[in-house]
Amino acid sequence: MRTKTKWGLAVAVVLAWGGCGASRAADLSAGIPTKAPAAAPRLIDCYVGGHVGAVVSEDTFGNFGFSSAAPVVGGQAGCDYAFAPAWIVGVEGRAAWSSLSYTHASAVVFPPLGRTVPSHISFSNDFLASATARLGYRFAGQWLLFASGGAAWTRERGDDAFVSLTGVAVDPTASATRTGWTAGAGLEYAIAPHWSAVIDYRYYDFGSHTAVLTSSNNPTTVTTGSLKDTIHESSVGVNYHF
Repeated sequence: MRTKTKWGLAVAVVLAWGGCGASRAADLSAGIPTKAPAAAPRLIDCYVGGHVGAVVSEDTFGNFGFSSAAPVVGGQAGCDYAFAPAWIVGVEGRAAWSSLSYTHASAVVFPPLGRTVPSHISFSNDFLASATARLGYRFAGQWLLFASGGAAWTRERGDDAFVSLTGVAVDPTASATRTGWTAGAGLEYAIAPHWSAVIDYRYYDFGSHTAVLTSSNNPTTVTTGSLKDTIHESSVGVNYHF
């Protein structure tokens, strides 16, 4: 009877020690950090953001070429759809303010009288907007290389200041919204879970047209020659993704 008691006690000690060891092993295992699985790319990714940069015009007025530069500040919003592991297609809208303008010496002709007077003609683009589609390729985990293209709009303002044949100073003006197209490319980098930085280049072409300028203080109408309006834009920005 004593022998059975001793063996029973020994078995109980061994089982208790084994249970303790298993518990310790479980505790140690729980303390080992494990790597979380990588998050799957979002199927639809929408964002809003802002950008700053510079715009450069390359315009022609009649036989003359003009170029000027100015800062640009604006915002953008869009959505991307991941149709493959590394590829996205999306849409984006942009709007920006600019102080792009130039002035050039010109002349106003009075055909009935065969007379010409010198003038200073000015044109400006104070607003740029676009609605584009974009195609992008993701690489190295956090980078997106993309190309974009679509419709574009700008607000043009023009005036042609001169002194009339009667000695009166007049400044006929006009303002119009022009429609054209844009194309460009850019690179975006994910800097945080909901934030990205982006650099972008765009070319805008608003075609050729004539402008009719009118004066209110001394009724005068001036029809300009053909103006071709093109703009280059380079910008940097940030996007918040939601």
